[in-house]
Amino acid sequence: MAKPQPKNKDSNNTIILALVGLVAIMIAVTAVNTWLLLDTRTTAQSALAASNPAAERIREPVFVKIEPFTVNLRSDQFGPRLLYTGMTLEVQDGDTRQTLLDNMPQVRSRLLVMLSGLDAENISTTEGKTELAERIKVRLSESYANSTAEIEIFEVLFTEFIVQ
Repeated sequence: MAKPQPKNKDSNNTIILALVGLVAIMIAVTAVNTWLLLDTRTTAQSALAASNPAAERIREPVFVKIEPFTVNLRSDQFGPRLLYTGMTLEVQDGDTRQTLLDNMPQVRSRLLVMLSGLDAENISTTEGKTELAERIKVRLSESYANSTAEIEIFEVLFTEFIVQ
């Protein structure tokens, strides 16, 4: 009859240490790979920003709503004509927004005076609306009585536009 061999504690400890070491190496490799991946993304984003300065200037849109109003247009072969319009202005920042809101009576007056002399046929076309939006940007960007702030309007968005 053969005698059972006593277990070797040293060999069991060696196996456990080898497994712990293997796990530690795997964790270290994963950490290094993650760090390298994040570093690569940051470098790529920096390179993109350097090659495209507009990417750095991404801004949150700031809007100013101008409530709808009706204005008489120039009469034509159909007789007196009306324009019912509402719009929203996209502006540079909150200070510009506040300046326009504080001066809303002037804003609306400038719009009414500008729009009242327009020809219904012209502003009914896509090109006419685009040209009108550009004229509005220029007119509303002029200084206001109680403010020295520079006004920059990025876009005029017509939210309502009916010609009768």
